[in-house]
Amino acid sequence: MDLLAPPARTLNFDAFWRWLQEHTNCILRCGSPDMTLFDHDDFHWMLMEEERQHVLQLIKGKSLVGEMVMVGREISEVTISPDPDADPQAGHFLAELMGGPKEDPQVLYHFIMAHGIEPVAGHQGFKH
Repeated sequence: MDLLAPPARTLNFDAFWRWLQEHTNCILRCGSPDMTLFDHDDFHWMLMEEERQHVLQLIKGKSLVGEMVMVGREISEVTISPDPDADPQAGHFLAELMGGPKEDPQVLYHFIMAHGIEPVAGHQGFKH
């Protein structure tokens, strides 16, 4: 029996960022076309906002391993769908942060998450 993949969800960047701040331990990797940061048992993720930029840091103890700086106003939407490169049983999800011209949007950043986002019935928040 073939199972259809759940449809992709689309969020604005602010909603995704709020949700991500509550799910930092669920980030498996993230990056841009130029770099990728990978999670590790010895690392933790730190998210902050500085001067209208969204900063994601990967930290080991007190040492910075890597950093990704995103300009939220450049991101037009975030699409979240099952990770096409992962085993379907793993339940990993791909979040693609899109930007650029409306006629030809590009993936500016990506996140692989341990789970997806589901709306909570009758509530404005999200749960996992």
